[in-house]
Amino acid sequence: MPFTVAKTLLSHVLAYALAGVMAAMLIRHGRSFVVWSWIHVPVLVFLVANVVATMFSVDPFLALYGAHVRMLGLGTIADWVVLYLAVVLLIRTQVEAIAVIACAFVASLLVLGYELVQLLGRDPLSWNLDVIARPISTIGQATSLAQYLTILALSAVGFALFVQGLPQIGRALLLLLAGLLLAGAGATGTRSAVFGLVAGSAFLVLATWIRHPSRRARVLALAAAGFASAALSALLLLSPLGARITSVPSPPPSATGDPLARFEPATETRAALYEIAYQIVRDRPILGYGPDNFVVGVPRFRTASEPYEVRQSLATSAHSWIAYIATSSGLIGLVAFVAIAVGAFVLALRDGFRPFALVGATMVAAFLGTGLTTINDISTDWLFWVAIGMVAAATVPQFAPTGDANEPKRSRPTRNSGGNDSGARRFVALLCLGLGLVVPLTALGPLEASRSNRSSEQARLPGRTAEAIDFALLATRSDPGRAEYWHGLGLAYASASRWADASTAFERARKLAPYDVRNAGDFARAQLLLATNGDGNARTKANELADEVVRVDPNNPLAQLTRAVAMQVNGNFPEALRSVERALALDPVSVNEGLYLTATQVYIDSGRATDAVRVARQGLGVLGGAPESVPLRYELARALVASSQPSDALTELDIALSIQPGYAPAQQLRSEIRTSLHK
Repeated sequence: MPFTVAKTLLSHVLAYALAGVMAAMLIRHGRSFVVWSWIHVPVLVFLVANVVATMFSVDPFLALYGAHVRMLGLGTIADWVVLYLAVVLLIRTQVEAIAVIACAFVASLLVLGYELVQLLGRDPLSWNLDVIARPISTIGQATSLAQYLTILALSAVGFALFVQGLPQIGRALLLLLAGLLLAGAGATGTRSAVFGLVAGSAFLVLATWIRHPSRRARVLALAAAGFASAALSALLLLSPLGARITSVPSPPPSATGDPLARFEPATETRAALYEIAYQIVRDRPILGYGPDNFVVGVPRFRTASEPYEVRQSLATSAHSWIAYIATSSGLIGLVAFVAIAVGAFVLALRDGFRPFALVGATMVAAFLGTGLTTINDISTDWLFWVAIGMVAAATVPQFAPTGDANEPKRSRPTRNSGGNDSGARRFVALLCLGLGLVVPLTALGPLEASRSNRSSEQARLPGRTAEAIDFALLATRSDPGRAEYWHGLGLAYASASRWADASTAFERARKLAPYDVRNAGDFARAQLLLATNGDGNARTKANELADEVVRVDPNNPLAQLTRAVAMQVNGNFPEALRSVERALALDPVSVNEGLYLTATQVYIDSGRATDAVRVARQGLGVLGGAPESVPLRYELARALVASSQPSDALTELDIALSIQPGYAPAQQLRSEIRTSLHK
């Protein structure tokens, strides 16, 4: 996980440091350090709701640390709250606020620069995505990149519009930056950017007309609205985004009567995920399944008619902040989160003209708009909490109300007088600060685990099994709570044919993530291989696991395939046939060569050679002349022999041997067919 793990761990490290600083300041300065805002109330309610949801979560480990690809558990939620408090408590002057904002804008230029490199096809790094068509830049997701750029673009427009005393060249540069950011968002081809642009622009215009003291500024607001409309039109007409939006409706593929089938796959997939999220909330409405536990509910509630992406993968994100919060902390958490946003809007618009509060509220509106249909991500969620902090900090009574260069500043905290400012107090403050700097060292283990797991995979695929095992062992020792690392260790052992050790690793992965049938499925396969060596207990265990995976995730084709393999090895061909046909029905356009191979074998063993030929040819249409097609061509030849087509069987065997000349089963079968033809 090159983006998620590194970014999350760095974010947590900074949160520890900020928490240590704030604790030390509180101890040294007492109540004078605390700044009160009404937004604190829903923020703390949201945090408490997630703490309680974690205590009663379906998977407590996930609730604490989050899914491996998201890492949005309670630790990250607490991280966001620390960030919010840091903005409110530590930024005391307009100069400090400008310094922080300038850092964010400079960083956005770096993000834009790398996006341009990817668009030009000059990326020095290799990704498993087409970053030319849909760049990911330093963010890691095209959708998250669009959200990031859209929010910052609207904040740049807001500062250009609201901050008084700003030189004209400064306003022009901010508007130029906004245009560049919006162009970068459009290049991602992400439709959620449109929702964010509409929501943020609407609030921007509303805030200007309600609160800006200058008539000229209100006119500029209309111009800004026109600019936003022009930018939106450009996004729709000139960027890849327009092609995606205009291609949403498609003709009904059949007489299914399903209106969702008329939408493009991305829209259909999101609709399916929202339905799963609804079922999760319906199952546990008060506190949900626990932070980042959406992945646990997917196998429970996905149906047999889900889109391809939902059937094939274990989705970790519901692609909406509403679904993420509702499934993580239930209706309590959702109400608290909405109250945070509403409170920010009310405070920003309630009293006087407060530029920083209005810009912060604009960012909140843009986040909520873009987040309606995109994932929550470590790279973008911080923008919401910084924006909320801006509103809270800018609306406390001591903060400057106008955004003018001569505005008053919020006072610094003063130390308590007298004996309270003792050496003991200073020592405790320094201790808190030290802990905030030392505790982050614990992040080194998970980071090393992520890198080691990847190194194990890179060593395993070329056949360096000993090296793969060593790296996988290091990953499990550095971060033993992640099922992904134990599964990687099992695969490393399997590549060395150490089936007993592989079984132990897969079993550990299964216990850590019972909702992911890949763990139990590979555990069952390892047990079947042990059973072929005479281990009777392993055969029994494999049968139990085969039934378990179907029970846990009945509409997953991989679960059905696992059961089919187990039944096939045990000679129970009627049950094997039932499971493999179910797998084929769930995955009619599969790219899994194992499914076609098993289905062909089961059909042959069941005396249905014609069906075996059909399935094998379907699989070869997917695999083509790849090396993985050789075993399937061999099974196709067997089916053709059973169908009294020996000449066609020889043709398939010749093709198989041209791909892999030393494939012994094909050589033997070709010899047998030729002998029978010459009799």
